[in-house]
Amino acid sequence: MVVIGAGAAGMMCAIEAGRRGRRVLIIDHAKAAGEKIRISGGGRCNFTNLNSAPDAFLSANPRFCISALSRYGPQDFLALVERHGIAWHEKTLGQLFCDGSARQIVEMLLTEIRDAGVTLRLGIPAETIERSGDGFTMTLGGAPIACNSLVIATGGKSIP
Repeated sequence: MVVIGAGAAGMMCAIEAGRRGRRVLIIDHAKAAGEKIRISGGGRCNFTNLNSAPDAFLSANPRFCISALSRYGPQDFLALVERHGIAWHEKTLGQLFCDGSARQIVEMLLTEIRDAGVTLRLGIPAETIERSGDGFTMTLGGAPIACNSLVIATGGKSIP
């Protein structure tokens, strides 16, 4: 399995797949993982919201949010944060922030990636991607690679 994007969504996807026994490669063109995490919330990272509910999301498939949040909700992520000993506080309307630096969340996710046996490669652009039989073939940093599953979790364009 290949995950393109080493932001919050890509790392969480890779972690969960790795925990389930998948062989996972996560790549990103950036030189560091979790750059948007690091700068979010004024450097303190608004890492979840206790009031997240399916009706707060816009989607062509509204039932997806019901399913997703029933399987992994804000309390699950909060438990992960607490297991890593990261101090936090609640702000307005259930928003949770690190007491210290957002870098703690990035480090937590990198630790979880290592523990799940996921391979992380940074500074690697995805140059070509094609559907191939039951999977995908792509060129990553000039090297060909094939995989059965591909997740594109490249997020928004707030960081060029």
